[in-house]
Amino acid sequence: MKKIDIPSDVLYILESLNKKGHEAYIVGGCVRDAILGRIPEDWDVTTSAKPEEVKMCFEKTFDTGIKHGTVTAVINKNNYEITTYRIEGEYEDCRHPSQVFFTEKLTDDLLRRDFTMNAIAYHPDEGFKDPFDGIGDISRKIIKGVGNPSERFNEDALRMLRAVRFSAQIGFKIEEETLKALKDNVSLIKKISVERIREEISKLIKGKYIEKIPLLWESGLLFEISPVLYEKIVGEKDSIIKALSMKPYNDILYWSVFLKGFDGEGAKKILRFLKFDVNTIKTVSKLIEHIDDDFPKNDYEIKTQACIMGAENIEMWFKLYSLIRDFEKGEKGLNDYRNIIDKKECIYQKDLAITGNDLINNGFEKGKKIGDILSKLLDFVHKNPNMNESEILIKKAKECI
Repeated sequence: MKKIDIPSDVLYILESLNKKGHEAYIVGGCVRDAILGRIPEDWDVTTSAKPEEVKMCFEKTFDTGIKHGTVTAVINKNNYEITTYRIEGEYEDCRHPSQVFFTEKLTDDLLRRDFTMNAIAYHPDEGFKDPFDGIGDISRKIIKGVGNPSERFNEDALRMLRAVRFSAQIGFKIEEETLKALKDNVSLIKKISVERIREEISKLIKGKYIEKIPLLWESGLLFEISPVLYEKIVGEKDSIIKALSMKPYNDILYWSVFLKGFDGEGAKKILRFLKFDVNTIKTVSKLIEHIDDDFPKNDYEIKTQACIMGAENIEMWFKLYSLIRDFEKGEKGLNDYRNIIDKKECIYQKDLAITGNDLINNGFEKGKKIGDILSKLLDFVHKNPNMNESEILIKKAKECI
């Protein structure tokens, strides 16, 4: 196994702890990703040093999860989590240990981790510490629970969803005994907060190996999370997988594809259940509500549709159409819309050469009628792009009375 190329900041952390007589290793996801040839997002360090001893090794630290042995060291303005070897007590809520005990043994710390591929430690001078054959499981491309997988899932039920998510991200198969333990314990997922479930599903549907996503419902997890969500997703599963494989370019579109089986109101309810932010709820539900609108056939209809969707959503509406209806048609519509923008033609009411105040200053009475007139003027300019001039529009407005 080749050496891992560790960033200089992380090497400094290991060396600083070693100089004080403490063991220290990089551990978990960063080791797994390095073995897989991926660039780690985070570099976590595990050490025999107690939290107070860790803080004595660095100039700037802050307590991240001090009760659980985690201290964050700030090196060159970057944050790195350093966690003391620990053994965890009983998990009373299937998520958090009731007690944490520090230990002198690295193996004890690795035993508490979820999957063998995440239970590998590494030091540049000592090489890999791999008591559960995580490297072997990586080479076999399997996700296997550390020790007894059923115990691992009972300790933290979110691990079941993480197993499915990892499968979609790195393409590994869930090992047979681990998958059986997952299916046997699916009901425990109800004990996990919807926020954490939402985060895992968001990562899952963006996975590189989207063909693995059926594990989400075939395992029983999705039904336990929400029977309504399960029914709609399974009913659209083939088209959802096909659209997700086209890699939507942002989270809004990923979730719009995932929830395409719902109507706008149904999507809104599910998004609220998953505790999404207000903007995501509003945008995704609106895209889904209007995805079956008649596709605009010309510039006038494109402008009309843009006003329905709003400037902030119309491009995503075309992209969603490309993903779940007709790719070429959707892309052409998007290009046509952008061409209208490039020509600086009036699309939205703010683009009109006159405002409501202009109408009032020209003798029009305040009130709802001003809005009605502006709407008619906008439609007129949509049909006649060259007529967006204040004098022309004032004259046209008088014809509307």
